[in-house]
Amino acid sequence: MTFYETVKTQFKNIKNSAAIQKINQIIYSPWGIGSLGLLTFLAFAFSLEVAFYTVVVLYTIYVGLFADDLSPIMPLFVLCYVTPSIGNNPGMSDQGLFYGASGIYLVCIVSIAVLTLLFRIALDKDFGLRRLFTTKRTLLWGMLGLGIAYLLSGITHEKYLENATRNLLFAFIQFASIFLLYFILSATVKWDRFNLDYFAWTGLIIGFVVSAEIICIYITNNVIIDGSIFRSNIYSGWGCYNNIGALISMSIPFAFYFAAHKKRSSVFLVIGYLLLIMVILSGSRGSMVGAVFAFVASLVYTFIKCNNKKEFRVATLALLGVVTVSVLIFHKQMASIFSYVPGIGHVDENGSLVVNDSGRFNIYENGWKVFLRNPIFGQSFYPIEFDLYSFASSAQFNSFFPPRWHNTVIQLLASCGIVGMLAYGYHRFDTIRLYIKKRSLTNTYVAFCIITLLLMSLLDCHFFNVGPVLFYSIALAVMEFGQEKAIEAPQNTQK
Repeated sequence: MTFYETVKTQFKNIKNSAAIQKINQIIYSPWGIGSLGLLTFLAFAFSLEVAFYTVVVLYTIYVGLFADDLSPIMPLFVLCYVTPSIGNNPGMSDQGLFYGASGIYLVCIVSIAVLTLLFRIALDKDFGLRRLFTTKRTLLWGMLGLGIAYLLSGITHEKYLENATRNLLFAFIQFASIFLLYFILSATVKWDRFNLDYFAWTGLIIGFVVSAEIICIYITNNVIIDGSIFRSNIYSGWGCYNNIGALISMSIPFAFYFAAHKKRSSVFLVIGYLLLIMVILSGSRGSMVGAVFAFVASLVYTFIKCNNKKEFRVATLALLGVVTVSVLIFHKQMASIFSYVPGIGHVDENGSLVVNDSGRFNIYENGWKVFLRNPIFGQSFYPIEFDLYSFASSAQFNSFFPPRWHNTVIQLLASCGIVGMLAYGYHRFDTIRLYIKKRSLTNTYVAFCIITLLLMSLLDCHFFNVGPVLFYSIALAVMEFGQEKAIEAPQNTQK
């Protein structure tokens, strides 16, 4: 027996050992995702990001070597995104973990993890590079078209070269966040054996983690002032109150997913209510709009489809009664708590309704003007000729992420022109067609999550933030390739 054959045999024996099988049972279970979520929160709360990212890389290497497929990497991307603590916010300090020696260390260990996964994909007979490029994907061409439109943004503008490098890099990151996970997972997950609960637990635990981070922020960052929420102090190392509220809103449908087919549906109903409350505590009005949609749509659908209809319906009516009575009794105290959070509108002295849009309408109006001046390819993602965002093209502006237009449609028109809007429209058509073709109970809750993101993105920048779109990319892969009837948990069955 040659040295290569000896090593291969020994590795196969290790992979099929009882210890590896037991570890795989854990990482494919809710306990595995929950453990990652707990470590994420601890890293956030105690600024242990470097240690956490090291554990994540070791976990990824293990998955690349010993897991049955690559589905256990699903939770990592968004969990890593929400890990940075307030002190390591890259937009507020150039001394955080993403710079200097720690930044170099992170690049090195992440590179090792990526290489491990690439070797696994290339050498695993169940995957292989051939399958990666031959798997039929419904959304492939729409995503590629959107990516091309991103990369062409602003290309005909006379001042395009001033920000060409940054613009191309930002455009590529936006495209990669939508495309790569969908592309890779579609070919490296054994979908015929994939347990759809795993993805739902991933979404729900992300909501738990970010909710715990809000509580931590309240305790440590002086959020309550004179008995009221001062939402400007609600921020983390990865986003402000809007970003925080948005991710929790996207998790709400998964509480109802479990309520629909688990025995204790009332427990998950309560979890859905608590997640809604956490979004309200984020102080993000746009996220509240998304959360209300996610909650109401999921509640109504579950009310109809729930396996344990009697328990769920009784619990729904009981909780609705409790909430109603609480609002009637404590409405003044609730109003006082949110006195620092701007209202959506008010009636002026003339009796007219005045909408508090936080300057959004002015942004949209100017974004539309930018589009009219650059109708084909837009003016790029980095504002060139708009005074409101003129600071972004100055020498003093050193943030990589450009200021954005707080609305997906305006963003696409101003940055990518008609070409970008048509590409996005085709991608959106593809996703609707996919849902209709693959409609199921699971995919309906996944659709609620996606619609929540898209709805909130009409009021903010979420579709052009990396974290939510990474989860969006995974959700699209699950919607297309997941199967409604799956075994309880994937197991390593290679002999």
